Amino acid sequence: MAQCMIIPTYWSTPDIPSWKIFDHPIPVDEAGTLGRTLDNLEGCGYPDPVIIFPAPTDSRIEVRVQEISRNRGLNIHVFSAADLVSIRQRLHAEGFPASLLGAIRMDSYGGVRNMGLLYAAFHGFDTIIMIDDDECIDSHYRESALKFVGGSWEGRAVLGKTGCVVDAKGNKFYDGQISDVLNGWPKDELFNREVKEALGEKTRLSESKIAFGGNMVLNSGLFLRVPFDPYGTRGEDDDYVLNARYCGVPLFFDQELLLLHLPPERTHHYWTRQRQDILHFRYMREKVRVFGFQPESLGSFLGYFTQDDLEYKALSSSIQAALHFVDTDRGEFEEFLNNAIAAETPPVVQLRSRVDAFLRFMDAWQSVLSRVAG
Repeated sequence: MAQCMIIPTYWSTPDIPSWKIFDHPIPVDEAGTLGRTLDNLEGCGYPDPVIIFPAPTDSRIEVRVQEISRNRGLNIHVFSAADLVSIRQRLHAEGFPASLLGAIRMDSYGGVRNMGLLYAAFHGFDTIIMIDDDECIDSHYRESALKFVGGSWEGRAVLGKTGCVVDAKGNKFYDGQISDVLNGWPKDELFNREVKEALGEKTRLSESKIAFGGNMVLNSGLFLRVPFDPYGTRGEDDDYVLNARYCGVPLFFDQELLLLHLPPERTHHYWTRQRQDILHFRYMREKVRVFGFQPESLGSFLGYFTQDDLEYKALSSSIQAALHFVDTDRGEFEEFLNNAIAAETPPVVQLRSRVDAFLRFMDAWQSVLSRVAG
């Protein structure tokens, strides 16, 4: 069985404001965290091919990532604009609908993740280990990552799994932007509740309702059938759990699949992430409705943000956050009020259209990849 590791790395340039899309893109003239991750993999003697995906697609970003990756004791390939063109051409030649090829690009989290799946599929890899460029592994990580994948556990096929991340203090939780500002928008708290419950299960593997995109392992039996959603704005990892479930494939949580997460300091405003969250969850809720899932079946995290009262939750928490800044930061105050407006836009008909597009995208993905992979 052939394995590879894929690592997305997110950057910005003076004329590409990718902070509007990605959480903490690194300015192209700064060092970033990728070098540290590659140092770590070298130190572990990582044996498998490592494919790095610079995003968004830009020659300056590609050159910067090439510089960081050069002269390493690793089998590294930096995904390039030429690779992107090649993949698109091959998909088109194999009958992937031209109307959907525009979604094969590197300007969204789902789009970047899909490029990793496509690269693996067209190069004959059976299993993908996915980490991020601000993470480090130990010498046992690869063994833990591959355990059960492509095989079975308690009679159930294991085609994909996730684990959790550990911070510099050893805490097993995610701290995206926890603060008093967003008390009315308990995204991180509810996500961490899911992690705690999974870690509290009596067995090593349990069926998961959430995922860490920077700590996932996917077998070809899954990624040839289930793509990430390129029409979503963020949360592509948790969304992938829904997509897999829709296709009848569970994603498992592995208590022993751990790695160290050392993110750069978040420098952008509080309002930006909630704005993106609102758009994401309104889209995800429409997908849940189309898939025929009940919110209460999705766990405390996704269940909370896919209920009928999502607009009220977004509106009330945005106004509450705006009031927090009314006397201290006019920019945050005004943008949180704009978040309240975003709670009702775009209209549901547009969200439904995107879900329909994704279903067509997934049908095309399954048809083409099942025929040409490897």
